[in-house]
Amino acid sequence: MTERLGIKIGGTVLVEDGPAIVTSLHAAGVSIQVLDGSSRVVEWPELSAVADVSQVGAVARPLEPMWSCLSESARHETLDRLAVVLEIVTGYRRGHAELADPGEPREPFGPAWGCSLTTRCERMAVLLTNDLRNDPAHRRRLDERRTNRMSVSPSTVYNWVVRWRQDGLVGLVDARRLRGRVAFDVVLPATFRQHAAHVVDQLDGTTSTVSIDELLRRIRVRMIAAGRDEIVPDRASRAFLSQLMSQVGATTRSQRTRSLRGTAGYSHVSVVRPGEVVAIDATRADVLVYDERSGKPISVEVLTAIDVATRVILALRVVARSADSIDASLLMYDVMRPMSQLVEGTTVRDWRWAGIPEGIAPPVGESAWNRLEDATLQGEHPIPGLAPDAIRSDHGSIFISAAFEDVLRKFQIDLLLSRSRRPTDNAHVERWHETLQRAVQQLPGYKGRNPSQRGSAVGRIDAGAIEPLVTATELQRYLRAFIALDYHRTWHQGLTYPGMEGERLTPLSLFDALTSVTGRIHVPQDPDLLYDFLPVRWGTVAHAGVEFHNLAYDCAALDPYRAVRVGQFRQQDGAMPFFYDPHDVSRIWFRDPATGTVVEVPWRGAHLLSAPMTDAVRDRAVARVRAQRGAGKLKRGAATEAIVHELGELTSTATLKEWRAQLAAAHLRVDQSRRDHDEAQAAIAEAASLDVPAVAQTPDGTVLPPEVATGLSVYRDDEWPDLQGA
Repeated sequence: MTERLGIKIGGTVLVEDGPAIVTSLHAAGVSIQVLDGSSRVVEWPELSAVADVSQVGAVARPLEPMWSCLSESARHETLDRLAVVLEIVTGYRRGHAELADPGEPREPFGPAWGCSLTTRCERMAVLLTNDLRNDPAHRRRLDERRTNRMSVSPSTVYNWVVRWRQDGLVGLVDARRLRGRVAFDVVLPATFRQHAAHVVDQLDGTTSTVSIDELLRRIRVRMIAAGRDEIVPDRASRAFLSQLMSQVGATTRSQRTRSLRGTAGYSHVSVVRPGEVVAIDATRADVLVYDERSGKPISVEVLTAIDVATRVILALRVVARSADSIDASLLMYDVMRPMSQLVEGTTVRDWRWAGIPEGIAPPVGESAWNRLEDATLQGEHPIPGLAPDAIRSDHGSIFISAAFEDVLRKFQIDLLLSRSRRPTDNAHVERWHETLQRAVQQLPGYKGRNPSQRGSAVGRIDAGAIEPLVTATELQRYLRAFIALDYHRTWHQGLTYPGMEGERLTPLSLFDALTSVTGRIHVPQDPDLLYDFLPVRWGTVAHAGVEFHNLAYDCAALDPYRAVRVGQFRQQDGAMPFFYDPHDVSRIWFRDPATGTVVEVPWRGAHLLSAPMTDAVRDRAVARVRAQRGAGKLKRGAATEAIVHELGELTSTATLKEWRAQLAAAHLRVDQSRRDHDEAQAAIAEAASLDVPAVAQTPDGTVLPPEVATGLSVYRDDEWPDLQGA
């Protein structure tokens, strides 16, 4: 339907800065006279009709659709303010002498009286205040307490004039009338929005961020150069730029990150099955632990591995600060071996190696989709183990070390590194660190997220302490219990399953559901799996044993290999491969080719030890010996006695603060290493005591020929407990 325009010669058209007089009509449009007395032509497509034609015949397109979106009262209010401003500036309420009302111009309004703008605004404020007090409608609003406005201040009138000069008619619209109703494409011209988007898009992190005022200046320069010097409302333009800046980022760092959207390093990868991606990271534990040997509180770190698809925590270790590559490798050892936690009465055991559980479904009768909070806590609580396809980590030195990369290469696991200083690239494990706060805040040694949150009594170990601090071993057991009994059994808001988006899934329930669909890739659960995660050192066995770093290792199991031929184990010499644990160098291990089992080879001076024997402690002791005896090579016979003596001196005279911290860390590493190896040796002994068939076979029953089966583990269904239904 065609709109009817109420335009006639002598009538008015509402343009950007106020009413304009129609001077002539013709086929192309209308000629109008604007406020400054100049004339211009407005084509018919640039005009739109208005419902209320009592004051104006048409509205120019630059004011639409903002003008039409205003309510009738808002339009009248805006026109009333325009009349006030025009009378102050020109002396005429409709801006033109040709449209003067009787008595205009009134003193002191308009340039004819020679009064300043401030004087005119003060006089107009007095007149408006009198009109307000004599307005019956306003008095009713006062009586009904819908308003408390009693006067109009000169500053308000002055601001109307300023905004009109800056933004034209749009500047006089009450912003409250537009709030929540009119979009930016209504109040701002399309050309302004286009130039604004171009200017803001230049902020990609390579140049410094500038203020909104500078952005407005750049936009105006572009608009003038394009010949579109349009008036835009100041408040709306600033709000629009603020919105654009929130999209690209307020800082150069966030701008660089968001500029990478859509690139391969930033794009989202859909992880749909357990083990497809496992995220790992280390964080400082926000709780102090008690060092039993020094009697001092110390800090530790927490290493975690989380399955991205299901949010199941596959492994957690509390390690000495700072974690090293061996800690990272042993975390992968925990990832690949299924474990379980036993709850008997009020006793909660530590995680133990549980073999290959075929399922981790909730107790019989429970729906796999229901929260397990009401299920009994007694019995076995499984911790899944799997062979991951890829590991996601940051650029921490322990994750890009040669030792850790060797472990991943051995098991054909990809390493996906996050971008530098981009913690959101590994968001799942970072979010888990926040969940850890719920656990550690319950402990007496909690020290807060930063020094500003730390209490004065944290770390005190005296008779006045409220509760004793936990040890590192107790902290690890506590956190593992939190995972098995709380986290794994609680609804996780980030988990969904296709077709059941409304269900409240727990990590274990989703793991079991996805495993039933995708299947499980079994990890060969050798009793001596631990040693595949340790570095290998090559050494030649002599009559006095094998020597590494001035330490001689020997045992009776080495007797058949004291004079092996060249090329028996490797082509270039007669050296043998030994497993080496930097966290406990008081012993090494080798796989006996005759039996296929891993044998421990102790250091010949291990029985004299009075200090934790890590590689760092050993290197310090050797350095002290060499400093006393010169730079010459240690003699084989005297090395053991000298190193044992220096280890004792280091332990008894540890007065330097940094060395005490190293000793505490060494004790933690040795204790954890001994627990790992003792568990592996117990598993080896248990496997050896079983009735093993003479022919080795794989889990699916395929018989292996003897030459292939040599050195491989024998798979038996009864070697490890089945946790189905546990």
